Amino acid sequence: MTVLHGWAGRPAIRVAAQLPPAARAGVVICPPLGQEGVIAYRTLRLLADRLEARGIASVRYDPSGRGDAAADAAPDAQVRSARRAAAVLRSTGVERIAFVGLASAALVAAAAADEADALVLWDAPASGRAWLRKQRALATITIHGDRVLGEVESLIGIDVQPDEAAYLHSLGFAPRTGPTIALVRPGTSAPRSLGTVPTTEVTGSGELLDGTSMHARIPGAAVDTVVAWLDAWAPEDTRPTVAPELVEVLDVDDRVSERIVRMGPEALFGIETVASGQAADAPVVVLHNGAAEHRVGATDYQVELARALARDGARVVRFDRRGTGESTPVSEDERTFLFAQEWIDDQAAVVAALGAPSDRLVLAGMCAGAWLAGRGAEDAPRLVVEISPNDYRRSTAAPGSYVDALRAIDEPSALRLWVRERYNTVVPKAVRDRIARRDRAGGVLGHVRPLVEHGTDVVMIVAPDDAELFDRLGGQRAVRRYPGHGRNGSVDVVRVPDGDHSLFSPVMREAVLAEVRARVAATFPVHA
Repeated sequence: MTVLHGWAGRPAIRVAAQLPPAARAGVVICPPLGQEGVIAYRTLRLLADRLEARGIASVRYDPSGRGDAAADAAPDAQVRSARRAAAVLRSTGVERIAFVGLASAALVAAAAADEADALVLWDAPASGRAWLRKQRALATITIHGDRVLGEVESLIGIDVQPDEAAYLHSLGFAPRTGPTIALVRPGTSAPRSLGTVPTTEVTGSGELLDGTSMHARIPGAAVDTVVAWLDAWAPEDTRPTVAPELVEVLDVDDRVSERIVRMGPEALFGIETVASGQAADAPVVVLHNGAAEHRVGATDYQVELARALARDGARVVRFDRRGTGESTPVSEDERTFLFAQEWIDDQAAVVAALGAPSDRLVLAGMCAGAWLAGRGAEDAPRLVVEISPNDYRRSTAAPGSYVDALRAIDEPSALRLWVRERYNTVVPKAVRDRIARRDRAGGVLGHVRPLVEHGTDVVMIVAPDDAELFDRLGGQRAVRRYPGHGRNGSVDVVRVPDGDHSLFSPVMREAVLAEVRARVAATFPVHA
């Protein structure tokens, strides 16, 4: 499959276009809002691949104001961006257009589609009002401390201004005369306001969307249902396609620009952020996202951080490791490389591709990305920043094994439940805690030792739950042992009292952005 990447329009959306040489029709694949879109990223890539195999073109995109797109504060940016993506498709020679909206994106797709367009609504909420009410309830439960700073409200993976919240609240569905189908979970129905539309039950929506990104499973059968319906809708005759005019470099502002890069033997997908007039010896910062998520970070914090660091004078790369985002082919049964050697190799390949001298190199990562940054001793980075670290293992995991273990805990068999109950009854809690600590081989001290002995300064930024784990696994001992004297590096910990592990909290994100920028500036005092 060949994917054309770039930016289009003003304010620019980021575009991923898949075009067969001759196309029967085109599909705008609208991204769900917030964390739903992060979780569904690979699923929507699989949808685009299977559409291309049927001779149907598609465009996936980041709407302006979100992800890798240009900034945009307009409340209707989501819907306007979907229409811009349709214009990109039409510029390739495609005439017939369909919109696909999964979960919250169904609201966007319905608002963007004309009556002549086809529309696929997959696991749609009842209305924008219902979606917003649910997201606010989830955010209240999930986010520690204040989730509203000034006028900006933090939901799960998305910040909204009052006028955007009001716009999303107003979105809904209306009866349609154009080709339409609603895919629903077993035992549920389509939004009533749609009126009478063909409805098909599909499985797998809950397994994809209702947990964390680590638990998500690509629902291949549901994807095939979408493809089959669009295949039946599309005409048999084809029209030659031409590549759309996409911008290869995004001007973020009058100083900062971004470009797409491919790195290493796996051609890993990344975004490089630089500033005009950047020093030749500028520090190079490699950003790692958490879990098996793509390069933008929780509530797009990595995008904001990369652009801020570039304004400070750094060269910054955020990238998709194997099996995430745009890197490597996607399949419905793919195995995640969480805590696996493959991701360590990916990090080494990116560092090599960037050609950064070790004394100008910064590795910064969140959660699983923090663990990965901490495994970069062979690259001898000058600075490592671990955000929300919660695993200090020194041995790598087999591909897929970490997620398999999580699912075994979350979806235990009857035998496992019986064993767990007996174990918790018979074994004293102090012994169970000791066994749990032993599973984290080496603890904090073993985790940081290879780095500091190479002269690397290590900074841990932790919310309360991660701080408790850091202390329990020997974090304070590591801080005392490596204060930064002599030829060794140092270990420091920054505690964020009202933060959260996932960075959905605006307080945590602000602390992370400020701390990373301050540490980079202090380590490389002349780079700005």
